Amino acid sequence: MVKALKFLLLPLVAMLTIFVACNKSNDLSTEELVDQALYSAQERGGMGRFGCYELVFPVTIVLPDSTTAEVNSYEEMKQALRTYFQANGGGGHHGNRPHISFQFPISVVSQDGEIITVNSQDELRALREECGGGTFGNHGPQGHGQHGLSCFEIVFPITVQFPDGTTAEAADRQALHLLIRTWKQNNPGATERPQIVFPITVKMDDDGSLVTVNSREELRQLKEDCE
Repeated sequence: MVKALKFLLLPLVAMLTIFVACNKSNDLSTEELVDQALYSAQERGGMGRFGCYELVFPVTIVLPDSTTAEVNSYEEMKQALRTYFQANGGGGHHGNRPHISFQFPISVVSQDGEIITVNSQDELRALREECGGGTFGNHGPQGHGQHGLSCFEIVFPITVQFPDGTTAEAADRQALHLLIRTWKQNNPGATERPQIVFPITVKMDDDGSLVTVNSREELRQLKEDCE
């Protein structure tokens, strides 16, 4: 009787072992969760290396538990995500991937040098559709935090020209963000957008080299070539 019971239990034990192993293999590490969250956030707005727009920092991100964090760069965004996932067990499962969103409004720079204020997720999605969604379809989230975030950084100071022809200098990203936010508040019905005044200098992420960009055509080409 005991031998028969053992015989019957063996398949059940084997099945449980396989089930646990499969679940374990589906667990996502902290870095994989960070990659997933970053990829999803950029893909939804067509931003970063594989998109048409570059995010203007600082921004406030909304984490999966609805808490927020202000970040000044993608590196700070990655660290905020690592801290969150580690504090919440650091695990996840395929098919249940946590993602982040932005606290609006945010600003992005187009590949033509326009500085665009985005007031909602719907507006961000519309921008993505406007540029055709970028090339995210050719890439997946694996390793996104290491190689897919952006291809260059704008070197400050830069000069911004507003639709009325006036200009202002932004000493850094925070100053640019404040300039655009203030202008938008003072011109709520404006349909034209502020633009970066060329030439500008950008720092390439791959090798740290500095490149002078003389026109919106050169900026567009640089953005298209940097995938």
